[in-house]
Amino acid sequence: MSNEWLAITMLFTMIAGIFVGVPVSFTLTFLALIFGLIGLGINVFDLTYLNLLGGLSDEVLMSIPMFILMGYVAERAGLVENLFDSLKQVLSSVPGNLYIVVICIAVLISLATGVVGASVTLLGIMAAPSMIKQGYDAKLSAGVIAGGGSLIMIPPSIPLIVMAPTMNLNILDVYAAAIGPGLAIAFMYLLYVIFLIKTKPEVAPMMPVEQRVEINYKLILLTLWHIVPLATLILVTLGSMLMGLATSTEAGAFGAFGALCLAAINRRLTLTNLQEALLKTTNTSAVVMLLAITSTIFGAVFASLGGDKIIVEVLNSMPIPGWAIVGAILVLCHILGWPFEWPVVVLVFLPIFLPVLINTGVDLIWFAAALGVVLQTAYLTPPVALTGYYLKQVVPSWDLKLIFKAMMPFMYIQVLCVVILFITPGLATWLPNYLAEQRKNIVQEVLDDDVKGQEVDFLGVLGQ
Repeated sequence: MSNEWLAITMLFTMIAGIFVGVPVSFTLTFLALIFGLIGLGINVFDLTYLNLLGGLSDEVLMSIPMFILMGYVAERAGLVENLFDSLKQVLSSVPGNLYIVVICIAVLISLATGVVGASVTLLGIMAAPSMIKQGYDAKLSAGVIAGGGSLIMIPPSIPLIVMAPTMNLNILDVYAAAIGPGLAIAFMYLLYVIFLIKTKPEVAPMMPVEQRVEINYKLILLTLWHIVPLATLILVTLGSMLMGLATSTEAGAFGAFGALCLAAINRRLTLTNLQEALLKTTNTSAVVMLLAITSTIFGAVFASLGGDKIIVEVLNSMPIPGWAIVGAILVLCHILGWPFEWPVVVLVFLPIFLPVLINTGVDLIWFAAALGVVLQTAYLTPPVALTGYYLKQVVPSWDLKLIFKAMMPFMYIQVLCVVILFITPGLATWLPNYLAEQRKNIVQEVLDDDVKGQEVDFLGVLGQ
């Protein structure tokens, strides 16, 4: 058997192993070493060692624990719950206020955590009891919570942090590309919900008059007190990266420190909360980092055996245009996102598809944004739809079939966003292109200043 077909055999063996329940990291490492020894001999150990060092030294991946800690501290500190309560009171006279508040809060939770399980659980705990008590439509309520909780691609997003080095992209460009589609999905959510509220008022009964809160300056100040610190923390953390003032690791460290400060101000920085946040951060980071390293080793062996070449040749031989190949890869990633969590898709399968994507000439920054939407869409897609199971755990009174049906419109909205990205790629590429142009101008100005300074020094020497 040639090395190329040995690589393909290794790939399908890996998929089969994961499906039967063998731990992913163990499967990747074991198969890489066994098939590498067969095809490459003892050189596989040198290859493994070099990729291990490379994976451990990646600065972008070092930021993952910081952003995860930021999210978990914000969760344990009750920052989001306080904001939810304030907005609920401010909008108490607005039809469907809870739907609107959940979507807005979901965007902030995505900015703070970027973890579907945490987002859905937190939204369900906060909003579901109020929705049930107020007589909201159970189907729409479940859909809004599940759809909002799936918004994991709005920066700073853990999947995007992992995706950038995997695709050899600048994390700032990936972040900038994801902002447009992420906010567009949230906006379409709002339009859809508002349309249903207007056409079917029964889905969102108005809060009784006696329970409505009169808006006064104290309530406004309290709401601002809950909004401004968290929003400022997120905007400063993200803005410092997009403006080139801080690396992803530095921004993540600042975000984690800021979340700790806000927790202390809110008197929620207890030893118990801190311990739980650190334990969750350690567990989540360990899973992602271990998978990142082992997948790098697997990918290196797969490429050394020539597996990527045979896949490229097969796809290139197909009589279809480049955009259709890109679409097929996105569909395949969506299907892979049903049984597998996003780290497996990004770290294991994406590097296999990467040579094909490069060959099509597609803008990889655009593709990163599109893939982000596809991965979060997978969380809403039956028959797996992990979001539904997360929500069922916190709201047992809602039937799982009802939750699955409720998620479908929000899944369609995300699919529509992918279609829009194909039609108008500028939705994802405008901001990174603008930032790249600004960085270019800044560099040029620095170079021009240096040249002028050298000219002044030269003229000064001549004058002497």
